[in-house]
Amino acid sequence: MSSEENFKKGAAEAIVGFLNANVAKSGLSNIDKELKKDFVLAKKRSKDQKRRASKKKVRCLTRAEKKELGFYAIPRKGVQYKEVLPLNKIWLQYISEVLELDNSIPDPTSKAWENFTQTLYRADFHGSFLKVTRSKCPSLVDKSGICIMDTRNTFKIVSENNITSTIPKRDCVFQMDLNKCKITLFGKLLCVRPAERSTKKIKGHIHPDL
Repeated sequence: MSSEENFKKGAAEAIVGFLNANVAKSGLSNIDKELKKDFVLAKKRSKDQKRRASKKKVRCLTRAEKKELGFYAIPRKGVQYKEVLPLNKIWLQYISEVLELDNSIPDPTSKAWENFTQTLYRADFHGSFLKVTRSKCPSLVDKSGICIMDTRNTFKIVSENNITSTIPKRDCVFQMDLNKCKITLFGKLLCVRPAERSTKKIKGHIHPDL
């Protein structure tokens, strides 16, 4: 018999001896019976349960929860223009690669123009410099700044005087300067969440109005 088996046997005998010495006489007859039972100290999980547990996704915050935490609340004077200038530089590099601005911008009458406009429509506008050229609200005309938030119905922009403004898309027409070319964006065509807009196709319009 190995030393390990001797140890187990000695331990078992010691436990039985302890119980015989301390358990009431009425319970002595049940000691052997009780010691033969298997006690499950933890729930056994099947392989499928283990796989599901390992693949459990981390729950993300919902839009309502983000709003409650103040993710979308940006103070009017809480962002400095100089702080978002690096974002604008990154965006210019990004849009230059996406639209292939190293090449010439296609003519609006060419077939390549549709592909160009679709790509621009699906682009991310965070960091772009936007200027309101037309609006149903006269006080918004000529407002300009770097976009720091693009939601379904609004752009939040920071102007050069460090004021954060919320511009409704639907009632405004925006201008964007790209590669010495002025691009006009009709806000009502951008009233889609950025993530959804990236997969959606915009319908062609000769000259949509506000």
